[in-house]
Amino acid sequence: MIIANASRQENRAASGRIPPLPSAVRGKEPMARDHFPFRSDPALTGPPVLRATAIALSFGATRALRQVDISLMRGEVHALVGGNGAGKTTLVRILLGALRPASGTLEIEGDPVAFRSVRDAIAKGIFPIYQHLSQFPDLTVRENLAAFNLGMAGGFLARNAMPSDKTMRGWMDEVGLAVPLATPCRDLSTGERQLLEIARAIAQEAKVLVLDEPTAALTHADSETLLQTIDRLRARGTAILFISHKLDEVAAIADRVTVIRDGACTIAGAPMAGLSTGDIVMAMVGRDVAPITDIAPHRSEIAAQIRGLTVRRRAAPVDIDVARGEIVGLGGIVGSGADRIAESIAGATEPPAGTVWVDGRRIKAGCRRDAVAKGVGFVPTDRLADGIFSILDVLQNTSAANPGLLARWKLRPAEADAQARRMLERIGLVPFRLDLEARDFSGGNQQKLVVARNLLIDGLKLLVLCEPTRGVDVAARRAIHEAVLEAAGAGVAVIVASSDIDELLGLCHRVLIVRDHTVTGAFARGAKRERVIDALAGETA
Repeated sequence: MIIANASRQENRAASGRIPPLPSAVRGKEPMARDHFPFRSDPALTGPPVLRATAIALSFGATRALRQVDISLMRGEVHALVGGNGAGKTTLVRILLGALRPASGTLEIEGDPVAFRSVRDAIAKGIFPIYQHLSQFPDLTVRENLAAFNLGMAGGFLARNAMPSDKTMRGWMDEVGLAVPLATPCRDLSTGERQLLEIARAIAQEAKVLVLDEPTAALTHADSETLLQTIDRLRARGTAILFISHKLDEVAAIADRVTVIRDGACTIAGAPMAGLSTGDIVMAMVGRDVAPITDIAPHRSEIAAQIRGLTVRRRAAPVDIDVARGEIVGLGGIVGSGADRIAESIAGATEPPAGTVWVDGRRIKAGCRRDAVAKGVGFVPTDRLADGIFSILDVLQNTSAANPGLLARWKLRPAEADAQARRMLERIGLVPFRLDLEARDFSGGNQQKLVVARNLLIDGLKLLVLCEPTRGVDVAARRAIHEAVLEAAGAGVAVIVASSDIDELLGLCHRVLIVRDHTVTGAFARGAKRERVIDALAGETA
């Protein structure tokens, strides 16, 4: 299957239908592009469904957007791409009515509009599908699909507003969601919940879908299903704004591309057929960003020992030794348990059984305070729920793991400020403002704050990271990887749990395969990518 997909990619790249992937993304598992009838000259006619012209907005001295133009045509996928902090989120919030621009205009099918809220945008047929989905987890699929109708009707009219099961199944069929209507939403996979969100938008006759990093937390199979759904929606005439850092997906699905850099358009609605992903990377960051290929050897002495760890009852116990300066990957698809193992090692959750020693000192199970005191850093999978303190500023966020960092006898505030500044410069915080609250930053820059906080832990000995570069741009990915390598070079043991195969193969000294909440195999650095993929799928490593 992998070889067949790669062969299709090479053939189509040679024919000019799909531009070849640059070094920054080359080697990623390609999408099954035969599902996507790529249109190098899409028949996009009539006025744009949504047009934004000369949009500008500043936050104090920070110019978030500078005369940005974007238009979405009926029946097209328009990719919006840019580095973390480039202005994408601000533009999207304006398109959705969450912010009002300082200048510029919005039009829906040629008519000027001035949104005062997200409700106004939805009423005009513009629907957001966020990374963090907005369903009611304790309600059924049926109840979630009917939520808009019931909410708009209210009172005694709600019963009459309830759509029929046949109607709701029709919405689900359009997105390829095949689950019973009585299924509780919390029992759905992440991919199924994503499709349910889109089905809700279809139910409201959406003209425009705004998809914000829709595949960031999906498995490869779920990503393909979602992209096939996007292609079907394009065919039915829906305009789709597709926001993603995954440039192979952009190349596979987009008709046109807009790139924002430092609040201004560097590529404005250009046909994807005329661009390579190398062009997009250059427009995003102004330079080529190559993946890391060489890492320093680790030391021989053991820094961390994990013994008899089980994160699910009846799962086989996990034993791992990590040497000083060694980077060990835990590779697994979403739901494999790789993140659960990492969380237990870092003291973020208490496992049913098992012990963790760092430098010969036992970590109290399920106690982050004890783990931090003994030099264990932890970057969680969900930065919003478990990582950042949204109403605290940058310095408070980066020092949060060191309760004594600002103590007068430990380190003066000015020195703490300088230490944080050096680290945040190292990983490229944008905008570089230590006084801003964490909620004022893009998701990728919030991730940088969480990584910086843990790299600044006093006496750091073991760093555990879950999906450390999910949702970040190619330049930020490189910066985070370099910071992790620098820590390893200083003797810190590192564990990286990730569903990104290329991240693990590029960054780690060895990769452990996790399936069914236990380790089922191991690969040394330099292993063939296809063999690792096969092991993740269940073949013997």
